[in-house]
Amino acid sequence: MKAYRAYHITVTPKEKEELVAAWFTTFPFESFEQKSEGLVAYIPLDDADQIDEAACVNVPFDQVAVSIKTEDIAGQNWNAVWEDNFRPITVGDWTVRATFHPAATTPHEIIIDPQMSFGTGHHATTQQMLKALISLDLTGKSVLDVGTGTGVLAIVAKKRGAASVTGIDIETWCVENAQENAAKNKLTAITFSNEDISSLKLQEQDLILANINRNVLLDHIPAYAKRLAPGGILLLSGFHQEDVADLTALAQKCGLKPNGQTAQSGWICLKFII
Repeated sequence: MKAYRAYHITVTPKEKEELVAAWFTTFPFESFEQKSEGLVAYIPLDDADQIDEAACVNVPFDQVAVSIKTEDIAGQNWNAVWEDNFRPITVGDWTVRATFHPAATTPHEIIIDPQMSFGTGHHATTQQMLKALISLDLTGKSVLDVGTGTGVLAIVAKKRGAASVTGIDIETWCVENAQENAAKNKLTAITFSNEDISSLKLQEQDLILANINRNVLLDHIPAYAKRLAPGGILLLSGFHQEDVADLTALAQKCGLKPNGQTAQSGWICLKFII
């Protein structure tokens, strides 16, 4: 059983943890965990020399500070540890669980084994996106999930009756994990790829989902607006209240109309229509 080095990451201000988490995925860590006290990144101890701590904390974000404390952990049954700490979550009448959990008692369930990917449903941004998603009639609709992660939103969209669902992510391991999770939910008609939104060849979409971060969303919103069908919906999350004005102003400049906002644990979800 492999020994690991854990990197306990403190982010100031704390509400920028999601943004920093995305930054840390650019380094060769094997897995990540979001705890109440902060982020933790893991790498096998034998590979720890691949991590440049100075580069990790040199985040490219204004007014964000990051510090790291390392901890070497002896080898143990990591699957058992992970299973002991991963709990099902329920949003409305949908439950998100892993394969090792008992079947859900709610009318609907999604099976997600996240591996290295973000998006188990536990984070406030994902929960808000799930709530917004399950409130929509997706029968026969086309859906694009940008930054799909584990594929949980794409999977829910397909189970909600969407005719076509596409999930994209810049990380190859996220696409692989999303494909595995779709198979676990007996879904084969979802397309997952590493394509970028700027080069993606798709017809206009009825719904676009983007749970990423403020900076990426500001880059992407014009492309989202161009890819929405008339009457289409855009759902955004992954940011805080102070980011809403900039995101909304750009969305309106691109022809999108604000159509709803929710908040949970300091995180915001915005809905726009075109």
